[in-house]
Amino acid sequence: MYNLGAFILCLLTVGVTGQYEWQPLDNFDLVSRAMQLVNKDNCEIQHVNELYLPEDSVSHLPDIKDVNINPVFPNRTQLLHMHNMALNRAFFWSYILQSRFIRPAINDTYDPGMMYYFLSTVADVSTNKHINASAIYFAPNMSYSSSYRGFFNKTFPRFAPRTFRADDFNDPIHLERISTLNTFTVNDLGAIHPDTSGDYTSDYYRINEWYKSWLPDLVAGRHDTKTTYQVEIRYANNTNETFTFHGPPGADEHPGPVKFTRPYFDCGRSNRWLVAAVVPIADIYPRHTGFRHIEYPTYTAAAVVEMDYERIDINQCPPGMGNNGPNIFADTAKCKKETTEVCSTVFQ
Repeated sequence: MYNLGAFILCLLTVGVTGQYEWQPLDNFDLVSRAMQLVNKDNCEIQHVNELYLPEDSVSHLPDIKDVNINPVFPNRTQLLHMHNMALNRAFFWSYILQSRFIRPAINDTYDPGMMYYFLSTVADVSTNKHINASAIYFAPNMSYSSSYRGFFNKTFPRFAPRTFRADDFNDPIHLERISTLNTFTVNDLGAIHPDTSGDYTSDYYRINEWYKSWLPDLVAGRHDTKTTYQVEIRYANNTNETFTFHGPPGADEHPGPVKFTRPYFDCGRSNRWLVAAVVPIADIYPRHTGFRHIEYPTYTAAAVVEMDYERIDINQCPPGMGNNGPNIFADTAKCKKETTEVCSTVFQ
């Protein structure tokens, strides 16, 4: 009996570490194992650290300060598109939510309807097959409905329209069993009881790094800290107007308008490993007070655009020019260094 236990222990100690036994365990194997350990069946009981990958597991992230200055790698164009789409959505909603000041305040119908938010997120995902999800997460009691007329009770406790791409390969109407990439699941993640595990603003919602990136907007001291932008409008009657509104941080500010999250497992939702680009949405708060001097610009929501982590290329070449980090996969290529003169990534 003791000899059998010793034999089994011996087998375990000489087990394979890398892909083959002559390959040592490297960071690629560690990340691959971390991804395989989490799935839709066990993600809810995993420790929160197991739902995230290291921050440097996505390298060569687009930076708005480098646009039109440094070249974009061919295998980073989709990340750049996700970056630009999140920035576009933040500017759009910041303008739309504040443009009600252009017109006389006759009623409250100038705000977009609730369905407009949902259709906007659907359009974000349907326009590019590499985008996995799009959402707008409002801070508590900062989303207004155009249907409320009274002074009080104008906000929703939570409001978060989100669309993610569903895998429809197993639908009965698809005999080929091939996903069409044209099926979307749309939810309001704010339709929950506040301060529960389903509350995306709560610490119990363990994958909400995209929310905590910008919200809540805790500003010390002055509140007139939001960057202003101007848009020139020409109407059909040949009249012009210049409208000034508050928006995301400027490109010259630190850290800039776009923040990327660590890769995370989208537990209970799409159940995939995702990477998100997050940009804040500015608005004047509180609304409808009748006293403009007590209404101040603040970040009331965040535009979040996500893509599948497994669709992002990695650079396994040794550190050097063009691969100076941070990159957890650096120097994990399986090429023999004795016979390899130049290591080059394969661009898609």
